Amino acid sequence: MLTKKEFVAFRQEAEKALQELAKKYDVNIKAGNIKYDNNSFNLDLKMTKKDIGGKTFEQVEFEKHCFMYGFKPEDYRKQFTMNGETFTVTGFKLRATKMPIVAVRQDGRGFKFGEETVKRLLVG
Repeated sequence: MLTKKEFVAFRQEAEKALQELAKKYDVNIKAGNIKYDNNSFNLDLKMTKKDIGGKTFEQVEFEKHCFMYGFKPEDYRKQFTMNGETFTVTGFKLRATKMPIVAVRQDGRGFKFGEETVKRLLVG
């Protein structure tokens, strides 16, 4: 199996090699974590839509739907703290009725929250 240094190099080379595919389909491709065992490994890939008018697709979607939940466009990427952990508001799960607010913890893991909880924590 590869060493840690080789995994880092592999991730960088894989991301570079995928740039032509990203260009063809007008997306961004980012190589993520590598998980491995004795004889195999998996490389996470994250594909996102390209920027729209200088804003990320995620931000455009947030701004489009924020008023439905009582938020403002400037609430995008605002941070709040809950149980000693910091979260960043990134979007909405439109089909979710109880916990439609999507926020990302500092380690990159996504969570869902109720809208009133987030509104209260953003203010205080």
